[in-house]
Amino acid sequence: MRHAGSQKLFEYWNALRAGRPAPERSEIEPSDIRAILGDTFILEVSMQFRTVSFRLAGTRLCAAYGRELKGLGFLALWSEDDNYEIARAIARVYRDNAPVLLSYSAVSATDRAVEYEAVILPLAPAADGNARVLGIATPRSTPYWLGADPLVSNQLRNSRPIEAAGGADVMPETLATAPASRRFGHLTVLDGGKATEAPGRL
Repeated sequence: MRHAGSQKLFEYWNALRAGRPAPERSEIEPSDIRAILGDTFILEVSMQFRTVSFRLAGTRLCAAYGRELKGLGFLALWSEDDNYEIARAIARVYRDNAPVLLSYSAVSATDRAVEYEAVILPLAPAADGNARVLGIATPRSTPYWLGADPLVSNQLRNSRPIEAAGGADVMPETLATAPASRRFGHLTVLDGGKATEAPGRL
């Protein structure tokens, strides 16, 4: 994780879970993360309809895309080629309680691009049986046009699980990530010399 906002949300989530696989949604106190609240979001995975949609989205994130994201399908923001990889990454988060780091390029209506980093973290299952995940998406740097020229699609650069050993005392510098993946046409290439098991299916 390169962005301070990603590290801050991970630390907060890790402290809340206190050694459990994931914290409860009710444990999240917005005032505790007010500095990064505008970049955070919560996704809901409907087990009945097999959809992933924004349940909540911060003001900066909505402004970057030029619209209210609440209720919007999360996969609608991604290129069609990336839909499967994104769905698989989210499945890994809620099914295996495994945080995921995404790197992607967000493209505007006038074909400008900005590099983003997103961290997606598991939450305990909701009472209705649906899964929810907590996330944050922040640009690596903020171009002058962001917010004035709405982002319309995301293009995945790589997706990797964040391996956090231990309990709530884990700090970002102790995190290890699985090998990065890169897309070449229909192929996904993993950096490194050993085969790595792909994340689970949605």
